[in-house]
Amino acid sequence: MMRLIPLAGILLTTCLLASCNLEKEVDIDLPDHMTLPVVEAYLEPGKPYRLLLPRSFGYFDDLDFGDPAAALIQGASVVIRHAGMEVVLDNQLYVDPVNFHVANYGSPELVPDDLDHPFELEIILPDGHQLTATTRLLPSVAIDSLVVEYNADSMARVLTFFTESPSETNFYRRILQFGASADSTLQDFVVKDDFFQTDKGVFGTGYAFRPGDTLHHTLIHLDKAGYDYMNTVNQSVNANLNPFGQPGLIVSNIQGTRTASGIFTGLRPFRVMLILP
Repeated sequence: MMRLIPLAGILLTTCLLASCNLEKEVDIDLPDHMTLPVVEAYLEPGKPYRLLLPRSFGYFDDLDFGDPAAALIQGASVVIRHAGMEVVLDNQLYVDPVNFHVANYGSPELVPDDLDHPFELEIILPDGHQLTATTRLLPSVAIDSLVVEYNADSMARVLTFFTESPSETNFYRRILQFGASADSTLQDFVVKDDFFQTDKGVFGTGYAFRPGDTLHHTLIHLDKAGYDYMNTVNQSVNANLNPFGQPGLIVSNIQGTRTASGIFTGLRPFRVMLILP
């Protein structure tokens, strides 16, 4: 049976709501931000050694956008050791306008395509603290096929297939870029292989493309450190965009005599360009 609410009760509730001040200022005490060195170095076979070494800033710190180099840590000693060889990275600015990468330490030496020996990073900061990390290159995972499917409106989607190894735990980064010069990134995310149900991994798109469109597919086999770092960075970015989200904890493989953050890892991308038929 429907229960009737007296009109007087409705009027009283309305008055109470109207009398409430729904806007209230709340002071939140935030802990002081501890500035940290941040390391980002991705070793890709056949490419020069590059490393970015900035310092972190608090969420509400003032940044000088007119002088972005002020965020970089200069004057550090950076060395990468591999298979008995030592590569010293010079302190100068390197800009890759194609991939939008910036580094402030580098060497003209090319990263060898060596799966057998580890790469060891040592950084001596200007204040004398030492940062270290170790990584290895992993075998690349090939894209087996690209399948194009059209709907009734002549719009296409593309499925990217590759072979998974069910006996191992693997991590991947998927990048999909659009245009002849790959200047528009449509997808860029990381996944663990339990995302797939069989030994056949597949990534897909929506029906968003037309004949003649150019798509660049990149598949990167990540180690766990690379996956953890990229995944937690993405989570941290999402938390910053959510006023009710918890601050993200970024997982790093950088160690040393002081707290630092970042990643030192190897990448062997497998790339395929497709012009839709």
